[in-house]
Amino acid sequence: MARRRKFNRALILSGGGARGAYQVGVWKYLQELDWKPDLICGTSVGSVNTAAIACGLNLEELINLWKTIERGRIYRLSLWRQLVHVLTRRGYAPLMDTEPLKNLLLDKLDVTKLRHSEYEIIITATNILKSQLKFFSQRVIDIEHVMASSAIPILFPWQYIDGEPYWDGGIMANTPLLPALERGCKEIIVVLLSPVGGARLSPPATRRQALERVFEMSLIGSYEAFMSHLAYEYKQRSQQSVIRKLIRRTLTLGDTRIATVAPGQMLGFYSILNFSARQADTLIHEGYMDARNQLSQFFGLDEAPY
Repeated sequence: MARRRKFNRALILSGGGARGAYQVGVWKYLQELDWKPDLICGTSVGSVNTAAIACGLNLEELINLWKTIERGRIYRLSLWRQLVHVLTRRGYAPLMDTEPLKNLLLDKLDVTKLRHSEYEIIITATNILKSQLKFFSQRVIDIEHVMASSAIPILFPWQYIDGEPYWDGGIMANTPLLPALERGCKEIIVVLLSPVGGARLSPPATRRQALERVFEMSLIGSYEAFMSHLAYEYKQRSQQSVIRKLIRRTLTLGDTRIATVAPGQMLGFYSILNFSARQADTLIHEGYMDARNQLSQFFGLDEAPY
């Protein structure tokens, strides 16, 4: 009889398009500390990074991948499809074609390695017909699953899995924490791609800023709701106080500790689709520095290293 795998550490990678380079910076810091997760769970661009790590890309290869990605290697405007749609007014026509992304993933990722990875892997996608979040394990994950998990509605085409259409997993849960808690993980690190917790932002001054703020809130909405519900349930069940330090972005529930790494400022709409070496380089650096500063208490360091 096979022994049941023991889970202690989990890494949760949320969605946020081209901002995903930020997660690589956090991964770089975790590698320096030799902190290895038992479980990696990702959604949207987080699923792309999850798959890349599970397929065996080392840190240098992962950084190089992000620094060499340009928009043309991810998507292209589907002008012909848009023209046909305008002229005929028939059917659903996403704004962009993601065939370049599929070709990139096929070139860089070996799903055979993913299925035999040292990490347990889970990615999410949203079933359009059932309005239901679906978790996919590494036993079944293929390129189509990664494409589905990162299929931003309206912008990118949905992907078919077992004959049913799927959209971005971030629609239902942009921060998929549940698998880590179900497996009893005691150390959980969540990497968000929008400000949260102790970040103080000024009120929006224009309509565009207001729309951007609403969008940013939607990216972290599932995280905030889930964390608040989790803290409430634990307090009701155990009658013990919950230790939550928003400035440090940590939550302690008994012997389970959840730490969050997130940007300290708004990144804007443009950053979602800005696949460029310049932005990737900036975000990798910011992710690394934020991880050092925001995880210092989680790892028992007296102060963040400089």
